[in-house]
Amino acid sequence: MTRQRGATRRTFLALAGTALVGTTVACSASGRPGATRGPSSAAAQQQVWAHMVPQGLPLAESEDIHYGSERPLSLAPAGTDYASLVSGQLEQGRAAGLTGMQILLLEGENRGSDFVIDWMDAADPTWQDGAEGFAVAPCLLVSSRDGAVEMIRQYAEAADGRSSAARVEDALVVWIYNARSLSPEDWASCREAVEESGTRLHLVAELATAASQHGDSLDTSLLDPYADTFEAVWLFEDRESQVLGDFAAWAAAHGTVFAGGTLPGYDRETSHGGYVDARGTQLWRTQLERARSAGAAWLTAVTWNDAVEHTSVQPTTDWGTTRADLLAHHAAAFRGREPEDKNLTAYVTSPQHLVAGQELLVEGLAINHEPQDARVTVRVTDADGTTLATSQEVTVAAGEVGAAVLERTVRVSGGGHVVAVVELRDASGELLSSTRGAPVVVFAAGDPAIPDPPRRRYYSLSSASSVDFSRWARIEGEDDDAASPANLRVLAERTVRSVEFLHNTWPAGLALDARELSYRAPPASLVGGQEVATVPQGFTVARLVTDSGEIAYSAPVHHSTTSGSGTGG
Repeated sequence: MTRQRGATRRTFLALAGTALVGTTVACSASGRPGATRGPSSAAAQQQVWAHMVPQGLPLAESEDIHYGSERPLSLAPAGTDYASLVSGQLEQGRAAGLTGMQILLLEGENRGSDFVIDWMDAADPTWQDGAEGFAVAPCLLVSSRDGAVEMIRQYAEAADGRSSAARVEDALVVWIYNARSLSPEDWASCREAVEESGTRLHLVAELATAASQHGDSLDTSLLDPYADTFEAVWLFEDRESQVLGDFAAWAAAHGTVFAGGTLPGYDRETSHGGYVDARGTQLWRTQLERARSAGAAWLTAVTWNDAVEHTSVQPTTDWGTTRADLLAHHAAAFRGREPEDKNLTAYVTSPQHLVAGQELLVEGLAINHEPQDARVTVRVTDADGTTLATSQEVTVAAGEVGAAVLERTVRVSGGGHVVAVVELRDASGELLSSTRGAPVVVFAAGDPAIPDPPRRRYYSLSSASSVDFSRWARIEGEDDDAASPANLRVLAERTVRSVEFLHNTWPAGLALDARELSYRAPPASLVGGQEVATVPQGFTVARLVTDSGEIAYSAPVHHSTTSGSGTGG
């Protein structure tokens, strides 16, 4: 039976404390672990994986767990059949170009078969009639040799006879997170114990590079003892842009396959949480290209769904399908395949908020799968539609991706808002499409309503899925109390997949499969232990998602005065 618990990976690292800090022990006299490594991964080239966190990040609405503004675009009502939810996630993964999902399992919390059984049930049919199907594997976070052996044996038993259980030749693929929690000798002993029962292993290890603790550089002395321990290695590193090349070179020098590992950004909104600005899609695009150039045998998206660290590449309410569509494009190019989508699509990405006087960063992206070149620009308008700034035009060749970026200050006062607009034109200059982004609310400097921590986080919309809010719904109660959002209500013309309020970017009420919603004060905390503190003043925005996945944002309602402070409104 699948177990679902309320903690994420980082929570367990914190709870485990020093128990998960690996010790580096010298190799044997021969310089190599005692057990032999598995077969070459040559037969498994050009796979595209994603790392998934199944515990604490539900696929259906939960009374106990509150997402922030970023949640799965397909979040289902409570009580929805779990098998159908997994099948839906698998289809989204395949649409994003994935060929496999590695699923995080925790020693002391999970069995080695948890969650992967559900995914294999969904994935096995994709291999019928000789089709190239979807692969599944666990990703183990362990603190003891015996725990690793037990979990791998549990998984091997569950994987027996399953078409979707990932294998390289006849070796069972097992991913490892923080492999330095055990010594090389422990891993060699673990492999030997498992292989004695006839199960060969193909171990893909993350080596806890932790570059931020080493001057944003790769300390290879921590990795060298593990050079001959695993078939492949992968990166989970918030300083990936600084160390990817060095890590790939280290793997190549030691004859170990590099299995990728690319983050779209990083933002853990808890005490002492790290932050790496996604800069629209720039980091995601650049690092996918660098992983391919570095000779990665596989691509690995980090992560599929971690809303706590804001690394999700699955379709979400904040990002729409932007990150997933970019992954699909790069996955097709990486694997030498034709993209499934043959269209020219624009994407507009802009910050959720801005402080007056600070620099604004907006992006107009084009994924061009049509046979002709296209031109893309992005401009910023005020609330009345007056253009405040326009980017340079960028030509996007057929079959390529390109982005126009505008990064500058704009003249707008606190209490107002601006909107980014991306425009696509053909080679002759004829306008093909114009897509408005979500409103960027502007706070005055020092406003207590400014979200804390004051980091740059984004909303993204595509020309294929952006719709006009006023054609779907209206907001009522704006005039009841100008200083508070408490009386706001959304009324949609018909039932939609979801409707929600966002107050100063925090969630302030959500209804699924509904036509209306009343404002509710933001919860005190979100999934992963993120604390919420805001005031009644500031901005409230409504957002809805249609049954077909289209996204619409209302114009912001500004609450200009306040009678107090505290959580909620």
